Amino acid sequence: MESAASTTNENAVSVQIDAAPERVFATLTDVATHTDWARGPEEIRNLSENPARMGTTFQQVGKLMGRTLVAECRVNHYEENRTFGFAGDKPFPFQVLFALEPDSGGTQVTMRGSIEPGGFFKIARPVLNSSLESQMKADLLTLKALLEVE
Repeated sequence: MESAASTTNENAVSVQIDAAPERVFATLTDVATHTDWARGPEEIRNLSENPARMGTTFQQVGKLMGRTLVAECRVNHYEENRTFGFAGDKPFPFQVLFALEPDSGGTQVTMRGSIEPGGFFKIARPVLNSSLESQMKADLLTLKALLEVE
């Protein structure tokens, strides 16, 4: 029998953004605009409040391995200009956390993601793991480009 730790995929990626932590945080907590820079969500629905804060709920609609999924999300980390994160249980347990650190006039952003795939997705764990990491890298680079152009 597998332990819970062995069924969880965890990744972390970082990027330095030439923008103040306050500006980066404001963009992250503007959940309605996550579709502008993140590849995962194609649509944000039922956003309880925006900008998001602790306890805000929303749905992310996107595709994973050719399947349309609706993820039920709740903000569970919120420290102004420092951390922002959300988690959900459906379609499988997941957590996304952004940590911000002032860095040379800009912000070092670290994105951590973990998923605990089940059912069909459990079989595809190795593919999911590399896909998650490459998606996180791409999302942070798109966020960087967005914030550095403005």
